[in-house]
Amino acid sequence: MIYLKNVGKTYHTKEHELEAVKGVNLHIEAGKIVGIIGYSGAGKSTLIRCINLLERPTTGEVIVNGKELTKLSAKELRKSREKIGMIFQHFNLMRSRNVFQNVAYPLKGNGLSKQEIKIKVEGLLDLVGLSDKLKAYPSQLSGGQKQRVAIARALANDPQVLLCDEATSALDPETTQSILALLKEINEKLGLTIVIITHQMEVVKEICHEVAVMDKGEIVEQGNIVQIFSKPKAKMTKNFVSTIFKYDKIYELLDNNSFIGKLTEEEIIAKISFVGQNTGQAFISKLSRKFKVDASILFGNIEIIQEVPVGNLIVKFNGGRDSIIEAFKYLEDKNVQVEVIRDASILSESYA
Repeated sequence: MIYLKNVGKTYHTKEHELEAVKGVNLHIEAGKIVGIIGYSGAGKSTLIRCINLLERPTTGEVIVNGKELTKLSAKELRKSREKIGMIFQHFNLMRSRNVFQNVAYPLKGNGLSKQEIKIKVEGLLDLVGLSDKLKAYPSQLSGGQKQRVAIARALANDPQVLLCDEATSALDPETTQSILALLKEINEKLGLTIVIITHQMEVVKEICHEVAVMDKGEIVEQGNIVQIFSKPKAKMTKNFVSTIFKYDKIYELLDNNSFIGKLTEEEIIAKISFVGQNTGQAFISKLSRKFKVDASILFGNIEIIQEVPVGNLIVKFNGGRDSIIEAFKYLEDKNVQVEVIRDASILSESYA
């Protein structure tokens, strides 16, 4: 559906040049919800605007539904953009027009009769749950209602792609959840391909099938959502995942010697990660019996990622070096990921 090939965007000023996007390659399959996540200044908003050419790339190709957009004439590009809807952080509604008029605006000049437009708009407002707000003005709506109007407007021309640029950033947590649920419903009902720009891993966790992580204009990691949450590789990705699993708070406690005391040479603290069916298996008790090591669970949690349970335990192991190594090998043979997080030097050869 969407192919970005070596896409770059550089801004030039009198004083300097800014390379906002650097050689990005990305494939987004039809019908998928894909998140592009990064901190402020990572280049993610510039990248999403390159998809519909609101920002024309300095380098590379942008192919949407088989068409290379950078090679289209102005007229052809306008036609192609009709099939790429977009919603924004601050809604961008016309204050002087009511809800009906805002949603109907993209249909202007499409050759539809007034009755056809009426049926179309009312259907869209029913889809987003605002059938009773036809005559209301933006000033009379809550933030969540405004975003629902913006979504209805973006769907007016039956797009194949919906771009969401920080669409929930201005909303409270409860309203964010309702908007994400609506986007998921639209994806399932209409088969719409959705690209979401966000700096919140919670948004990615709730709705996305796949995610790309951006840092300093580049994509540093991408993959399906379960893979990214269970086995993050890039430092930036690990930072984002830690906001869900609260690793930063856990590590703060581990740094406090009064919490766990001073570790001996016979002790190791490790994070073990389970995915899918493994979350229900009693590995800790098996390790204690099989390898004669003591395993004390310090912290633990399970998150449901796209209906797949992903679990993490922080465990203190006590026993001889050989026994701990064998225990860790046993876990990895069972597709349980092991990461030593304290006194890793003892196992540096295998698990640094």
